[in-house]
Amino acid sequence: MIHYHVWFSLKPEVSEEAGLALARAFVAELKAKGGVARALVLKNTGEAPKSRLPKYHALFEFKDDAQMDATFAAKRAEGIHGGPHGQLIAAVSEFKVEVFREV
Repeated sequence: MIHYHVWFSLKPEVSEEAGLALARAFVAELKAKGGVARALVLKNTGEAPKSRLPKYHALFEFKDDAQMDATFAAKRAEGIHGGPHGQLIAAVSEFKVEVFREV
């Protein structure tokens, strides 16, 4: 299993409700297309200085490299600024990405 983590903050003009709706729409699209084994959107409840991570966390789990590669290839073909992903990108002010593999 491959775990693709994205921590992100929303732009000040984007409400939490609207921003999370965009994140959920992107997750729903990936799930509907079989692009992920599992996906979650989480909220960081830690405050600075305890937490240095952005407020929101999207976790995407891929069953293997083939599923992850196919999902990323499809997104590149559509364009990263297209569809729900593009709408989410437009609402985000910062993000950090890390990829983990189960060992």
